[in-house]
Amino acid sequence: MEFKSKGKIHKAFKEFTLSDGTIIGVFQGNRGMKKAVDIRICYKDKYTKGKKRTPKHIHWVIDLLIKKEHDKELTLKFAQYLRDMYDRVKPFKNKAERQKCELNETTKEKLKEFEPLNKYGEYTVEFIGHLIELMIIMEKNHEQPFVFKELLDAIIANKEIFVIVSKATQNGK
Repeated sequence: MEFKSKGKIHKAFKEFTLSDGTIIGVFQGNRGMKKAVDIRICYKDKYTKGKKRTPKHIHWVIDLLIKKEHDKELTLKFAQYLRDMYDRVKPFKNKAERQKCELNETTKEKLKEFEPLNKYGEYTVEFIGHLIELMIIMEKNHEQPFVFKELLDAIIANKEIFVIVSKATQNGK
C-alpha cells in the first residue's frame, strides 16, 4: 500500500490483511515526541473502492454506538476489552520494534467472542481491534495520550452521545 503526499510517495512498512479483505497499512509518521517511531495508519476496504482512508476516532466510535444499539451487553464487554488493552499496549521503543509492528492484543482467538457484533455497523471487530491497537501505540507516542482512554470510559459509562462525539472529535469534554 502507498499514498502520495506533498509530491512524495510513501510506502507501508507493514500491512495487515484481515479476514474480510480489508488491508491496514502502517507508514512512517511525523508527529509526536518521538518522530522516528511515529506511525500513520491508512486502510482500504470494500467501501473505499481501492482508495486509502485515514481513520479518525469518530469512525470507530460511531460503529461501536451502532453495535451497542443492537447488542448492548456484548458491545460494552468489547469496549471494556479495548479499554483494558489500552493499559497493556506499549509504544514502540525504537525503529526496529516499529518495523516489526506486532499486534498481540487483537488476535483472532482474543476477538472471537465479540464476532457476533460483526452483523451490526460497517466495521468488523477484527478491524476495530487492529485499528485501536495501532492507534493506542501511535497515541502513546504523543504528548497527550488520553483520548482513547477517555473515549472508551465514556462509552462504558453510557455517557450521552454529545459527550462521546465531543471526545471523538476532540471538541470538548
